[in-house]
Amino acid sequence: MRRIIYTRPDGGVSVVSPAPAAQFLSETEDEFLARIQAKDVPSDAINPQIVDESAIPVDRTFRNALRQNGALLVHDLPVCRNIQERRIEDARQHKMQELLLRAELGENVAAEKAAIQAINARTLCAAAQTPEELKTVMPAILK
Repeated sequence: MRRIIYTRPDGGVSVVSPAPAAQFLSETEDEFLARIQAKDVPSDAINPQIVDESAIPVDRTFRNALRQNGALLVHDLPVCRNIQERRIEDARQHKMQELLLRAELGENVAAEKAAIQAINARTLCAAAQTPEELKTVMPAILK
């Protein structure tokens, strides 16, 4: 099945997946997709394209970093890095809250706290050269 992709005015990408029903009863697939595009793609959409579903990445880890390049969707690596940095920072915040609770119960968490405070998400993410590499960037102490 084919999909409709377009760039939104905010720079993000949207994918329209028409429901596979009895859509071809009185029209061809191209007619059906043109009708769906006219109905569901907003007028301010940039560069709407009808593409094969294989042009759309299956992995949605960095879906907010997808950018349209003609009829292809590609990852914007700097945006992927920002997303992963936020994930690391969120995990770090969560771990620090956990450590605070453990400290209140009398545990000595000083070494863990120092290790977590030493994590630099930007430095960790800067070394990755692909979205696949970025997915693996998460310090073990935060997992």
